[in-house]
This record gives sequence, C-alpha cells and structure tokens, in this order.
Amino acid sequence: MINWAELTQLEWAQPWWALLALQPVVMALLLKLRRNQVMHYADAHLLAWVVRGNLGVKQGVWSWLVNLAAWVLLACAIAGPRLPLLGDNGLQVKQRHEMDIMVILDVSPSMQAQDISPQRLQRAKLELLDLLPRLHGERLGLVAFSGSAAQIMPLSRDYAALRYYLQIAEPALFDASGTAISSALELAMRKLPQDKTGSRAILLLTDAESSALSGPAGAAVWETADKLKRTGIKLYILGVGTAEGSTIPQANGGSIVDEGVEVVSRLDQSGFAGLAQKTDGKFVVVEDGDGDWRSLYDNGLLTLPGSKQPAENVQAWEELYAFLLLPALLLFALPYLSFLFNIINKLHVFILIGFIAVFAAAHQAYAAEGDNASVEAQAYTAYRTHNHSLAQTLYAGLQGYAARMGEGAAAYRRKDYQYAIRQFSSALLESRDARQREQALFNLGNSYFMAGGYRAAADAFLGVLKYAPDNNDARANLALTAGKLAEISKIGKQSPGILGRRGKETGGDLGDDASDKPLSMEPSDENKNQSPRPGSELAEGEKARLYSSARPHSSERQVASNRASAQADSDIAYRAALKKLELAEDKPAALHKALVKIEAAREYVPQLEMPPW
Repeated sequence: MINWAELTQLEWAQPWWALLALQPVVMALLLKLRRNQVMHYADAHLLAWVVRGNLGVKQGVWSWLVNLAAWVLLACAIAGPRLPLLGDNGLQVKQRHEMDIMVILDVSPSMQAQDISPQRLQRAKLELLDLLPRLHGERLGLVAFSGSAAQIMPLSRDYAALRYYLQIAEPALFDASGTAISSALELAMRKLPQDKTGSRAILLLTDAESSALSGPAGAAVWETADKLKRTGIKLYILGVGTAEGSTIPQANGGSIVDEGVEVVSRLDQSGFAGLAQKTDGKFVVVEDGDGDWRSLYDNGLLTLPGSKQPAENVQAWEELYAFLLLPALLLFALPYLSFLFNIINKLHVFILIGFIAVFAAAHQAYAAEGDNASVEAQAYTAYRTHNHSLAQTLYAGLQGYAARMGEGAAAYRRKDYQYAIRQFSSALLESRDARQREQALFNLGNSYFMAGGYRAAADAFLGVLKYAPDNNDARANLALTAGKLAEISKIGKQSPGILGRRGKETGGDLGDDASDKPLSMEPSDENKNQSPRPGSELAEGEKARLYSSARPHSSERQVASNRASAQADSDIAYRAALKKLELAEDKPAALHKALVKIEAAREYVPQLEMPPW
C-alpha cells in the first residue's frame, strides 16, 4: 500500500525514458508535415481525385487525449518510479554491513531447562532464526560448546546453511558435559579473521549459568575476556534463562542432582553483564517480541563500524511501475473495443467452423487409434519374440502409459538401464491409478538396482509397498537392495578416513550372477506362452518366486505350500531391509561428532574443573 505522504521521496530509476511521453506530439507534427506536403501535390480543386481520407491527422479531441494519456503513463512506467523501503527505525537500508560475527551457542545440559518457553536451547535457536531477517549481509559462523567447544559452521553469508547447522547443534555432539565458555571464546577468536580490525564480534547465546563464572573455569572466562578486549573483539551476550531458574531435566525423566539436592540453574545477569561490558559489548536477557534484538543487534552489532572494503549498495526499493503500466495498456486497448464488439456479432460463423474442425479431428483421432493399436500389437509381438530393439523403436512411436512401460521393458532387456529408468519414470508420471503406479515403481526399482543406484532402488520399492503392502516380490527386492547398501556402508566404514568410501552408486553392470539380481520383472519360463497385455506384462505376468533371484540354484527350490509361513518370512525380510536402510543412511550428527573428536585431539585444551551442567 502506497503512503502518499512518502511521495516526496519518489525517485526514478531511468528518468530519460520519460521523453517517450512526447511520442504523440512528435507523430502529430510528422503527420502535419506530411499533410502539408500532400496538399501541395496538386491544385486544390484536383485534390479530391488523388487524396482519400484525412491523412491520419484529423481525429477527435477525446481520442487524441486518450492516446496522449496512454503514452504518458507508459513513459512514466518505463522510467521506473520507486520509493525507498524504510526499516522499523525509519532509517533507509542502503549499504551492506561488512562484518564477521561468530555465533557461540551453548548446548550444555543446563540448556535443557524449561523456565524459558519452550526450552532454553530451542528458544536460543528460535531467537537466531528471528535474527536472520534483520541482518544486513554480515558473515556468520557457528561454534557450539558444552564441556568442550567445536566450530560447526565456518563464516558465511549463506544463512540457509546456518538453519541446517542449528539442527546439528545438540548436547549429544559432545561427550564431556559442562559449560566451557572460555574454550568457546578462544575457539571463536581463532576462527575469526586475524587481519581485520573493527569488523569482528562474538555473539554468545547462553543461559548465563551462575556457576559458569566461578572457580577455575570462571577465572579462565575472565582471562579470555581480557584477550578479547586487547584484540578489539566485542562480546555481545543474549541470556536465555531467568533469575528464578529451573531444575535441569534428564533423559530418564528425572533431574540433575548434586550432593542429594536437585540443581537449580539460574541466570546470573550482573555477572554476564559485567563480562560483556569488559569487552565494550552488551548483555541482554531474552524477551518476547523483538525488543532483545533491537537492543542487541539494531543498537549494538549494527552500530559497529564495518570493514574498510567498499560496501555493496543493496538499497531496497518499492517499485511503482505496475500502478502506471496497467492503466496505460487499458487506454491503448480502448480504441479497439468497438472492433471487438463487431467480432462478437460474427462469432456464430466461427462456432460453426469450430464444430466442423472438432468433428474432423475426432474422426482423425479414431483412425489414428486404430493405427496405434496395430503398432502396439506389432511392438508386443517383437518383444515376445525377443526382438527388443524393434520393440523399443515401435513403442517409442506410441503415447501413453503402456507405451512407456513397453519401451522401458525393451530397454531393460537390452541392458540399457539408464534409458529404462527414464521410460519407467515417464510411465510413473502418466499413471492414472494406484495399480499403474505400483507397476511403474516396481520396474523402476529393478532398473535402478541393475544400474547400481541402490538408494534410488530402495526408495522405489518402498513406494511400491505404500501402494501394495502385500507385494512380496517388492519386499524381497527391498531386502536384496538393503543388503547391497549395507555392504557398501560396511566397506566405507572399513576404509581410511572419516568419510570413508561409499562405493559405486550409479552406472555399471552387476554381471550375470543370479544372486545379485532382484526378482525378475519377466514372466517365468514356464509361463512364456501366456499373453499379458502389451506394455504391462513385466509387472502383471507371473513373477519369479520369493527370493528366487537372491539365492543360488533357486530354480531347484519349490514354492512353499504354507502361505502363512511365506508371509511371515516376507515380514522378517521386510523388517530386516528397513533396519539395513537405517544403518546405511547418512547421519550428519554422528559425522560431526566424529569431526569434533578429531579436532579436539588435534588441538589439546586442558580440561578445567567445572560443574557437569
């Protein structure tokens, strides 16, 4: 909504385009000049024989005014009228604030207390998310600490990455419990650039535990504050807690007890305010609304001088061209409205022509359908006679779900698994009901498996089971796929390095070993004489018996006569597959915990005596 009182600040992005408003005047002058030339072409009594019309000069006053107004509005719209956006404090947002801020997040056990809604740690994360929209381009990094400290995210302007890393910052990240504020501050100082002055700061979010500034650990905190003062790094603290405090809950449902008494964690406002003041920073207690960030960021961090590098102009504008462009287009269209009304009166002719065209198209489509049926039969015959190249070519010329299934099946038999994946994916998109989606996903999973994409294959088989929980073939193939993922994960864990080797995920051929293949999509040999529908026979034909492709010499085994026993075996395989998938999944939290241990081993930090909360 436009505030008309702000129009005094109206600016134009391209003011020279306003000259476009002179177009009607220029055209009128040119036409007048042309008319004067024509009028001298012959004597006045002979002009009636050689001149027709009024030469485009004479027109009604209202028509001329409408045309002039349309061009004026268009010129103003192209010139780019805009208003500067104003912040909450009435200041214009003009330049990016070139500053590096290392955020330190307390994840110690005392941050589990619930005197702050919904919980201290969760509230601290929510507060950080509330801060992100207020930022002016500062680079942020993230350090988490409990009994020790570790950098979770390096300095970056990718605020979406901070949202991700906040999910990893949890108490389980550290084996040692406690509140090692001095270690976190030391680490933050090392990770901040060392060649800048006046453009660095530390933002600490903690419950300001009253015991954190006492004893040897507290003395180390004050010493670190002296270092911050000498290096010119200011410390800003957001206290996430209350002076009344709260007990500290544990995972088993109880609370932390010290010498037989429940520990009550309380916020030490005066102590931490003095700590921030020692570095010329600021301490603010968390509160509902945005008053805490107005004090800590708007009137704190944002007021610090940025680096000497030229700041990028990031002026934000409210563009107003749309308010002028739409009326201009309407005015341009106004002279043609009468012409449109005349066309509407003649629409009955076009309606008749349309009926004839629709009838002709329907007749042509009916004839094409007959031709398609013939081609589909030829494609199916070619597929059944193992002429898969011809079948794939014929199916490629057809449209619809069955054609894509047939084309993918022919490519699968030719071991062109990547092409089969594309066709079965298209069939999935063109499927119309749950049964068709089940078939397409089953074939897609087998194609991914044969291509070496075990993770995608597992997702496809899981999708099959969502549509058909009793599909035993999908369960067996999922178990086989999960086994492959587990083998890859095991190989990766045995390889040197933290990340290990994940193995080959895509591409390649698994060979002819029957134990490495999923349950076949093909009809079994004894049923090849049956004639399923073209394009869907791979999913509807009789499939190989359960586990027939997962065990050697499966052709010699008999189908179990006890259906209940077979279902129980299927359920066991299904649960085992889900467990293997769980073990094979990436676990970023566990990875970061391992990285924290390696960093702690590389940089030895003496363990100070501190309470375990």
